[in-house]
Amino acid sequence: MIIMGNLIETLKKQKAEFKSEFEEYIQKVKLENREELTNLHSTIDSLREQLESSKFKTKDLVQQAISNKSDEIGQLKSTISELRIQLEKLKFKKKEAVQKQVQASSDEINQLKNACSQLRNELENLKFEKQEAVQKAVLDSSQEIKDLKLSVSELRDELENLRFEKKEEVQKTILSSSGEIKQLKSSAQKLRDELEKMIEKYDNAGKK
Repeated sequence: MIIMGNLIETLKKQKAEFKSEFEEYIQKVKLENREELTNLHSTIDSLREQLESSKFKTKDLVQQAISNKSDEIGQLKSTISELRIQLEKLKFKKKEAVQKQVQASSDEINQLKNACSQLRNELENLKFEKQEAVQKAVLDSSQEIKDLKLSVSELRDELENLRFEKKEEVQKTILSSSGEIKQLKSSAQKLRDELEKMIEKYDNAGKK
C-alpha cells in the first residue's frame, strides 16, 4: 500500500510538470502563430499593394495597347479601303478585258463559221464537179471501149483475111516453086548430060 501511494504521488508530480510544460508549449505555439499571422497579414498587404500596382500598370498597358490597336485598326481599315478600290478597278479592267476577249472570240467564231460555210460550199461544188467528171469519164470510157472493141473486131477480121491471103500466096508460091524446081532439075540434068558428052568427046580426041 505504501508503494502504491508513493507511485500515485510520483505520477501526480509528473502530471503537474507535464501540464506546466504543455502550457508553456501552447503559449510558445500561440506566440509563434501570432508572429506568423502578423507576417502573413504584412505579406497580404504587400501583395495587395503589388496587385493594385499591377492592375494600374495593366490598365495603362491595356489602354496603350487599345490605343495602338485603334491606330493599327485605322491603318488597316484605310489599307483595306485602298485595296478594295484597287480590287474594284482590277475587277472592272478584268471585266472589260473579258468582254473584249469575248467579242474578239465571237468575231473569230463568226469568221470561222463563214470560212467553214464557204469551204463546205466549195467542197459540195467539188464533189458535184468530180461526180460530173467521173460520169463524163465513164461515158467517154464506155464510148472509147466500144470504139476499141470495134477496132479490135475489124483488126481481127483484117488479120484473118491477111492470114488467108498469105496462106493462098504461100500455096501459090510453093506450087510455083515446085514447077521451077522441076525445070531447074531438068536443066541441070541436061547440062550434066552435055558436060559428060563434052568430056567424053575431049577424051576421045586426046586418044587420037
